[in-house]
Amino acid sequence: MPPFAYEVSRTISASTARLFAALTDAAVLKKIWGVQQITVDARVGGMTRAVYVEGGQDWSFTITYTAVVPNRTLEWVTHFRSFPTKETRVAVRLDDAPDGTLLTLRMENFETAEERDANEQAWHRGLVLLAESVE
Repeated sequence: MPPFAYEVSRTISASTARLFAALTDAAVLKKIWGVQQITVDARVGGMTRAVYVEGGQDWSFTITYTAVVPNRTLEWVTHFRSFPTKETRVAVRLDDAPDGTLLTLRMENFETAEERDANEQAWHRGLVLLAESVE
């Protein structure tokens, strides 16, 4: 794994189909990411567009899906409006588990350890909200 990347896993008490549907649902993503507006087109080449402004900083972003395997895999590249040359890569894998679904998320291409760590903490909070949305 690149030095400024991370991977988190969490077992969520829901089927892979239910979890995949939630990860491609605008209302759920709006809740877990805390964005003000979002549109989702979760297909290879499709885009998710999110508006997120906090503390005067525009963190709005677009996601371009690079791999979509229903109920199994989502991969995308994220671009931020305020940082046009910056991109992060995300891969989400869903595997059947005895108590539901094991979700494994890998995110990479951060510029600093601090940026990586802050993003990882945000995803930990988001996964709690995701679990609450589907369990």
